[in-house]
Order: sequence, then structure tokens, then C-alpha cells
Amino acid sequence: MPETKELNCRLNNFLAISIALTAEKDRSRLLEMIMTEARRITNADAGTLYLVKDDFLYAQLLHNQSMNTFLSTIQGNIILPPVPIQTEYVAGYVALTGKSVNIPDVYSSDKFDFTGPRKYDQMTGYRTKSMLVIPLKDHEETITGVLQLINASHPESNQAIAFNIDDQQIIEALSALVAISLTNTKLINDIQKILDSIIDVLTTAIDTQTPYNTTHTQKVAQLSALIAREINNTTTGYLASETFDDERTKQLVMAANLHDIGKVSTPLAIMNKATRLEQQLPLILLRFDLTMEQETSKSLEKQLALCKMQQNQAALDEEKCLQIKINYLKKAKALIIKANHPATFIDQALKQQLNKIAAITYNTADGIIAPLLTKDELTCLRVAKGTLTTAERQIMKNHVVLTAKMLQKIPFTKKLALVPKIAAMHHEYLNGQGYPAGLKENEIMLEGRILAIADIFDALTASDRPYKKGMPVAKALDILGMMVKDGQLDRHIVDLIIEKRLWEQM
Repeated sequence: MPETKELNCRLNNFLAISIALTAEKDRSRLLEMIMTEARRITNADAGTLYLVKDDFLYAQLLHNQSMNTFLSTIQGNIILPPVPIQTEYVAGYVALTGKSVNIPDVYSSDKFDFTGPRKYDQMTGYRTKSMLVIPLKDHEETITGVLQLINASHPESNQAIAFNIDDQQIIEALSALVAISLTNTKLINDIQKILDSIIDVLTTAIDTQTPYNTTHTQKVAQLSALIAREINNTTTGYLASETFDDERTKQLVMAANLHDIGKVSTPLAIMNKATRLEQQLPLILLRFDLTMEQETSKSLEKQLALCKMQQNQAALDEEKCLQIKINYLKKAKALIIKANHPATFIDQALKQQLNKIAAITYNTADGIIAPLLTKDELTCLRVAKGTLTTAERQIMKNHVVLTAKMLQKIPFTKKLALVPKIAAMHHEYLNGQGYPAGLKENEIMLEGRILAIADIFDALTASDRPYKKGMPVAKALDILGMMVKDGQLDRHIVDLIIEKRLWEQM
């Protein structure tokens, strides 16, 4: 019965340790756990844990209870030279063959080169006696490291004794679990690196397409992170119950970095449209010059004919009529130039004047009668604010839809699973008048509200946009305030930006 009870106890301990080892994802803590547990199970006084790299074993941990020495690569205080993976060294032999080695007394063994342990003993006064060296094998039987335990101690006399076979088997089983856990941890890290690389590729794509978007993305991400940090310090309002830990902040910042990725499909002619007509303006101005020349030519011919018929007064009247036409065309030309500028607000009166100008015709080189302004050109000039037509704005809006579609195809980890959803919310408004989904109030995550405000603030204040000048912070804050009153933006977040003057920290 006592033996059965002891066996059950050892089995329960083994299961508990196994669960703890497989659950641990941090590589450094995992190594510390196996060293600590292996020494505890075998009652070993000391031990060294090596990991394989190329043709050598590199010490990661060194424990020596008697010498009160606990070293690790994390602390940067291990100075042991790497062990060549060769058969003359016990650790190298184990790494090369995958076989465990259990030596009762290293001073009585001539199978391996124990020059290193003997030098250590001479220098420190320590006595290395028993040694148990176990390979760390993953599920593919690949040797990833070696665990070397030294001097098993008698539970009563505390004297160094040989490692028993039962303990060896337990450590071998645990070592296998550790090797698998290390492999899994490496795979997780590799997956994260791949994901980070995908993110870098995507952000580089949009940054390359529009140079100003690089700054925009960085500033939106930076301001979002600042807002998240200040929310953690908030003690009043609903934000006081919200917390942004490292994982939640990372997810928010990643969404900020990717929120405009859908713009890779947006034509540059729309993204960088600085005026209402862009390259079309010079052609339109040439039409005005051509029309004035045609009107002048027709009028001069008519005046000459009238003079020949000695109808001098009629010729003078024709000359005055020509001057009126030329003056109107010059004013119309100037009005087109003015209306082309994005700072000009196109009110109803100006729209009527543009309609009147569009009705003027001229003769093309092919003799075809055509309007001075085409239907599309008139549509561009009649844009009330900004430079984009309704159709062009819809194309711009579609970048959010594409952002969501693109990001949904990326296998984000569980901790970053909401990145696509957050990124797709940066144009949603609390009153439901945003896009693309027209979400309202609680349908919009806090991260989405933060991203929307950060995006608008930078869009207003940015001075590197080809289609507008950046406005002062004070005016931008006034606009944010008006959007709060209109029920579009979260008042608490806007107040937080103003109270903490977060723009000064960017």
C-alpha cells in the first residue's frame, strides 16, 4: 500500500508538472521550470541546461544550490564556453546520439572527457560526483537541447548519490514535453513573425502608393495609443471602467496601422486629387482661348463685310458686341479657375453661372459643335466642398469595405482577432450616419470610436496633403466639438484629448 500511495503521489505530481509545462508559452520561464522541477524530483544539487545551435550546445541556465549560484542567459551572466557536439563530451554525446547517460561518479568514469567539471571543482572547491544527462527531443525526435543534472542528494544525509532509474525515466518524460513545448513556442513566434511581415508588406504597399499616408498612419496609430494610455488613467465616466493592457493596446495600434490598407485599390487620381479638374483644366482653358479666337475671327469677317457695304455703324455695333463676348469669356475663364480651387465653396449662384458657361459652344478641329464644358467637367466643378464628386467619394468610401475584406483573409492570432473589425469602424459615427455599415452607439467598439477620432483629427491637421492645407489644432478641435454635438463622435474621448492635450505628445 505505501508503494502504491507513493506511486500515485509521483504520478499526480508528474501530471501537474506536465500540465504546467505544456501551458507555459514563455521560453525563459519554460526553461526555468524544467530545471527547477528536474532538480526537485531528483533532489539534484546542481544542473546545466543547454540548447542546440549549429554544432554546439550553448548553456542557458546554470544552477548550483551548494554554491548559491543561479545563472541564466536572460540575466546575461553565463560565461560557460559552448560545448562541441562530439562524442568525447558527455553533453555532446547525448545531443549526438539522443541517449541518456547516468554516471554514478564522474571521477571513476573514463568514457567521457570530464576536464571541464574537474577544473570547476579545483577552482571552487566543489565536488562533482553523480551526473544524469538527458536529451531534449521534440515530436520528430530532433534533439533541441540537453539537460545535465549533477549530484543527486540523499534525502536524509544530504550526501551525493547516484541518480536512480525511476527518477531518470520521469525526467526523460518531462524533457520530451519540454522539447515539444519549446518547439511549439518557436512555431508560435515564427507565426507571429510571419504575421508581422504580412502587416509590414501591407502597410508598405499603401505607404508607397501615397507618401503622405505614411505620416497619416503613424500619427493615427500614435494618437490611438496615447488615448488608450490616458483611458487607463481615467477615474470618471464610463471610460473609468475600461482598461487597455498591452494586448488590447497592441490590437488597437495594429488596427490603426492597417485602417487604410484598402486604399491600395483606390486610383491615385482620386486619392491625390488636389483640385476639382486636375489635369483637365489646361485643356478647358485652351478651349476658351480657341473660342475667343473663333468669335474674333467671325466678328472681324462680319465687320469687314459691313464696311464694304458702307454700313459703318453696324460694323461699330459688331465690334462692341465682340468686345462684350470676349469680356464674358475672359470672366468665365477666370470663374473656372476660381471654381477649380478646393477652397472655393460652390453655392447655388455659382452653380448657375457654371451651368450658363457650360451652355456655350465652340467648333472643334473636326468642325463639330461642342460645349465648352463637358457633362463630367461640369459635375466636377459643381462639387460644393472639396474636390471629389459623389461617384469619386463612393470609390474612396469603398476602401473601408476592402480593408475589412483584406484583413479578414489574414489568420490573426486569437489576441489580434478583432483587428479587422476595429479597422473597418474608423468611419462609423455614433448617430448611424457613418459608413460602411451605418453602425450606431454601442454597436461601435470603443477601439472603433478611438480610431475614428484619431483619423479625423490627423486628416484635419495634416499639412502634407496635396489637396488641402492643414488647419490649426484649435480649429480642428472646434470641428471635433461640432461633430460631438451632432452625435457623430464620442464626447468622452474628445474631452480626454483636449484635457490632456495629447497632440502635444505626438
